[in-house]
Amino acid sequence: MVSSARRASTYVREYSVSIVGLGLLAVVGAYVLTFGGAPTLLVLEMGVPTLIGVALVWYGVRTHADESEPTRADIVTACSLAAGAMMALFCAWSIYLLSVRIGFTGGLSQPVLSALSAGIALGALLGHVYIEFSYHYRENERLSHAVEASMDGIAVVVDDRHVYVNDAYASLYGVRNADTLEGTRWTTLFTNAAQASIEGEVESAVAERNYWRGTLTGERTDGTTFPLDVTVSALQHGSVVIARDVTDQRDREQRIQVLNRVLRHNLRNAVTVIQGHANLIADRNERLERRHVRPILAEIDDLIATADKARGVERTLERNGTTDRIEATEAIRSVADRARAAYPDARIVTQTEAPGAGTNPPMIDASVVDALNELVDNAVRHNPASGDDAPDVPSVEIVVQTVDYDADPRLEFTVADDGEGIPETERRAVLDGQETQLDHGSGLGLWLVNWIVQNAGGDLRFADRSGGGTVVTLSFPAERAVEVEPPLSPSL
Repeated sequence: MVSSARRASTYVREYSVSIVGLGLLAVVGAYVLTFGGAPTLLVLEMGVPTLIGVALVWYGVRTHADESEPTRADIVTACSLAAGAMMALFCAWSIYLLSVRIGFTGGLSQPVLSALSAGIALGALLGHVYIEFSYHYRENERLSHAVEASMDGIAVVVDDRHVYVNDAYASLYGVRNADTLEGTRWTTLFTNAAQASIEGEVESAVAERNYWRGTLTGERTDGTTFPLDVTVSALQHGSVVIARDVTDQRDREQRIQVLNRVLRHNLRNAVTVIQGHANLIADRNERLERRHVRPILAEIDDLIATADKARGVERTLERNGTTDRIEATEAIRSVADRARAAYPDARIVTQTEAPGAGTNPPMIDASVVDALNELVDNAVRHNPASGDDAPDVPSVEIVVQTVDYDADPRLEFTVADDGEGIPETERRAVLDGQETQLDHGSGLGLWLVNWIVQNAGGDLRFADRSGGGTVVTLSFPAERAVEVEPPLSPSL
C-alpha cells in the first residue's frame, strides 16, 4: 500500500505541469458548460486559456523524458500555481474595489479565469527561465572549477590578448597572480624565435584547421627559457591555449638517446674484442672450441642480434605516425609475400574478405605491416617445427576481417601459429605496459607490436589456439564504409 502511494506520488510529480494544464482545460470546459453563449464569444473568452492549457500539457510531456533535471516539473508547477493564484486574487480584488467605488456589477468568472490562465503562463515561463539559467550557471561553475584545478596551463585569448588565465598557466612563467596576465599579449610569453613561429605557422594553422599543436619555447619573468607542449584551438571568438612544461620529458629523452648511443657503441666494441679472443682460443685448442668457444660465440651473436633489433625498433617507432595508409588486404599480401620469401619451408596461409559492393576497401596505417611481420617472424622462429630435425613445418595463418561488436565495427588482424605459445608472463608484461622481476619478456618483438598498435589507435589481444599455439589479434576501429560512385559511361 505504501509503495503504491509512493509510486502514485512520483507519477503526479513527474507530470505535474501537464496536470496543471489539464486542470486549466477542465476549468475552461466547466465555464463553457455553465455560462454558454455564442460560439464567437466563447472563442474570444476561452481561446487564450485553452491555448495555455494545451501548451502546459505539451510542455509537461516533452520535459518528462529529461531525467537529468528531476526538479524541473516541481519548480515550473510551483511557479505557475503561485503566479496564477496571485493574478487571480489581484483580479478579484480589483473587481471588488470597482464594485465598491463605481457600483460595478459585472461577473467575476471570466476576468478571474483570464487572469488565472495568464498568471499560470507567466509563472511557467519564469520557472522555465529559472531552470535554464540555473543549469547553465552550474555548468559554468563546474567548468570553471575543472579549469582551475587542471595541472595544465589554460588561457583564453581574444584579439591576441589574455582574457582568462588559470593559476597553472601563470605559474609556468613564474607569475604568482594570474590576474596580472589578463589583458597582456599572449605571444610575449615566448622567445623571439617562438613568436616568429606563432605568427608564421600557428596562426595560419588555426585559421585553416581551427587547431594547432606543437612545441614552443617559453620565457619566464626571470629570463629563463623552457620547452612547452602547446595546443591552440579556435573558439567562436578568440582561441584557447593549453600549455604544458615538457622540460623533464625532453631531458629524459636526451638522456635515453645518449645512453643508448654510448651503450650501443661500447657494446659493439666489447663484442668485437671478445669475438677476436674467442676465435684465437678456438684456433689453438679444439677441445676448448667445442666446449666453451662455441657457446660464447652463440651468446655474442644473440647479443648483437638484440642490439640490432633495438635499433630497428627505434627506427620503426621514429617512422611511426608518418607512414601512409594502405588497404588492409594489401597489408596481408605484403606480409605473406615477405614471409614466404624469408621462410620457404613454413606454411603461410592468408584469409581476407572482399569489400561490399560499391564500398571502399578498409584502410589501415602502413606501420601495422611492421607489427604483422614481427608476429610472423616470432611465430616461425620459436616454433619447434623450425628445427633442422623437425618432422613437420611451422604453420602460420594471417587473417583480416571486420567484426561487429554491438554495432561497433572493428577491423581485426589475427596471426595464429601452431607453436608452443607465448608465455603468460610475457603477455601480461606487454599488456600491462610494464615489466617486473616476475613478469617480463624475453625480447623486444611483442613490445614493438604493442607500441605500433597503440600508436595506430588499436588494441592487442592474446588467446590460446585449440590444439596448441597462440592467436594474436590486432583490433582497430573500422572506418565507416563509403559508397563509391560508379564511373560514368562515356557518352557517344
